[in-house]
Amino acid sequence: MVRLISRRFVVLTAALVGLGLVTTAAGPTNPASARADAASIAPTAVTVVADTVFDPGFIISDELFYDGGALDADEVQEFLDEQVAECSPGVVCLADYTQKTVTREGDDVCGAYGGRESETGAEIIAKVGLACGISQKALLVLLQKEQSLVRNPAPTAGDFSFATGYACPDTAACDVEYSGFYNQLYWAAWQLKRYSNPPGTTEFFTSRPIGQPSPIAYNPDASCGSADVTLKNIATAALYYYTPYQPNAAAIAGDADAPCGAFGNLNFWKFYSEWFGDPTRGSITQGALDDVSVVRGRIVAKGWAIDPSSLRASNSVRITVTDAAGRIQATTLQAGATTRGALTVDSLAGFDHGFNGGTEVAAQGLVRVCAAALPVDGTSSSVESLGCETVFALTP
Repeated sequence: MVRLISRRFVVLTAALVGLGLVTTAAGPTNPASARADAASIAPTAVTVVADTVFDPGFIISDELFYDGGALDADEVQEFLDEQVAECSPGVVCLADYTQKTVTREGDDVCGAYGGRESETGAEIIAKVGLACGISQKALLVLLQKEQSLVRNPAPTAGDFSFATGYACPDTAACDVEYSGFYNQLYWAAWQLKRYSNPPGTTEFFTSRPIGQPSPIAYNPDASCGSADVTLKNIATAALYYYTPYQPNAAAIAGDADAPCGAFGNLNFWKFYSEWFGDPTRGSITQGALDDVSVVRGRIVAKGWAIDPSSLRASNSVRITVTDAAGRIQATTLQAGATTRGALTVDSLAGFDHGFNGGTEVAAQGLVRVCAAALPVDGTSSSVESLGCETVFALTP
C-alpha cells in the first residue's frame, strides 16, 4: 500500500514498564486471560476459508506455528498497513506504534534479542518471532484475538499494556510486571514455546498429552463442564495451555451470546484462516530410508519418518518389496523407535520417529525395497517417498 502521507511521523512515547525476568522455569501456569476468550469477538466477525472445519484437537499445524521466519519486518508492516488504512485522529494504532526495546540474552527457549532505542511494532513482532521460533503470523493472530490490536484504528494505552493477555489470569488482575507491548509479546512467545518443552528445559508441561484424550473446559465457569479432546500436535496443546477453553457447539455455530461460549481458540483458527489460509493445511511428510538388509529370511528396512504438521506424533511408514516377477509385498510400520534423524526437521521433534522392520522373503533373488512416510491420522499431509534400495534376498 502506498501512502500519501506517512503515518511514521506520529510517534507514541511509551514508558517501558516491568522488564523483570520470569522467576520459574515454566513461567506462570495460566498466563492468558479468559476475557478475550469468553466474550469479545463474535465468530461472525471473520470470514473463514471455504470447506474448512474447526477441529478442537487440531487448530494449527506445528510446521506453521513454529515457523519463526514466516514474515520479516517489512512484510509484517505491510500486513498491518492493509488492516488499518489510517489510525483515528490523535491516536496511534499498531501500524504506527514505536517503543524502546531492551536487549535480552538467549536461553533454552528463545534466542537473544537485540534492543534498540526505538522499534516499530512490526519490527518487534518480526524479531520476537525469530528469536523464539514462533510464527509472526501466529503472533499477529494472538494480538488480534486478545486485544483486537491489529484491526483497531483507536486502541487504548491499556490495549498495548496487555497486548497478548500474558500474566492475566482468570481470577486476578493482570500482573503489571509483564505490561508493555514489547514485554507482552516477548513473554507470550517465550511461554508458547516453553509449552513445547524444548531441548534443555524440563518436561514440565505434560497435562495435555499428544494423541491421548484429555478434558478441556468450555468456559472459566466450572459449571459449564468440559469434554475430552484428543490433541494432534504440540502447537494445539500450547494454545490450550495459554487459553484453556474450547468452544462449545453453540459457539462453533456462531451464537455470540451462547451460554458457556468461549471464543478465544476458535477465533485464533478463524483469524488465521481469513488472513493466511487454512492453519491445518497439509505438510509434506519427511524422512529417510537409511538401510535395507536381509536378516534370517526377513527383509528389514531402517530409517526415520515424520509429519511436520505434528512434530511429536508417531506416523507410519509403508514398506513395499517388489521381486523380479513384479510381485509386490507391502507392510506398514510405526515410526516410534529412537532416532536422531527427525531433529534435522525441527529440534522440537524429539527422538521417537525411527522405524525398523519389514517382511518375510517370499522368493529368492533381487528385490527392490521402497519406503514412504505416511501422514499422522487427522492431518492432510502428503505422502513422501523415502527412497528405494535393491538387495539380494535369500529364503531361509
